[in-house]
Amino acid sequence: MKKFLLMAALAIVPVLAFAVPALADSPGQLSNGPMNYKVRNVTQNGAYAQSITAACNDTVKYSITLSNSDFGLLSNLTVKAALASGAISASATNAAGATTSVSGNATVSLAKGNLSYVPGSTVRITSDGATSTPLSDGIATSGVNAGNLNGSTAIFVQFQAKVDCPTTPPEMCTVPGKENLPKNSPLCVVTPTTPTTPTVLPETGAVENVLAVVGLGALVASIAYFVTSRRNVLG
Repeated sequence: MKKFLLMAALAIVPVLAFAVPALADSPGQLSNGPMNYKVRNVTQNGAYAQSITAACNDTVKYSITLSNSDFGLLSNLTVKAALASGAISASATNAAGATTSVSGNATVSLAKGNLSYVPGSTVRITSDGATSTPLSDGIATSGVNAGNLNGSTAIFVQFQAKVDCPTTPPEMCTVPGKENLPKNSPLCVVTPTTPTTPTVLPETGAVENVLAVVGLGALVASIAYFVTSRRNVLG
């Protein structure tokens, strides 16, 4: 019996000698691939892809697959996304205290406008989709902590963004006694008035002025002659 136990112990030692280094060499590692980063147009009911298009007021949804290909635990898994460029990155600390990181792209092409993060939309989902855990906001700025990731497991981190398109303010008009109104308002229509033509006195030239003076002189001379003649008659 003792001989049997000794032989069993000797058989186990090589196995343990092999297993311990294997675990030590697998402290945890984020694995990467282009299909780990996807986005879909929710408004248009589109499928997930690495690159999509979106229009004003559309909502898009990002899905990031984070996988630990080693046996060790990954802690403080942090995910960050740059909406304008589509760049996405993730990093974590493995069991050996080293940093492991991955990065990729999921882009949204816009004819106009820009993407803005939808507050409260970030979640962590287990690989089987059974459990969804809300995460704090910040994935589109400084990054969000998605917790820990056990060895040989994967999770999804998902969030949403919306296409915002700035609107041009309407042209305004000013109506006396009222506030500024949109230029297309009926109150902005002012009935035009018919302009009155000012009366212009006829201009007289130099010849007309001379004749007027001569005529006035003749009239005065006639009156003087009449008065003189009248005095002579009356003696």
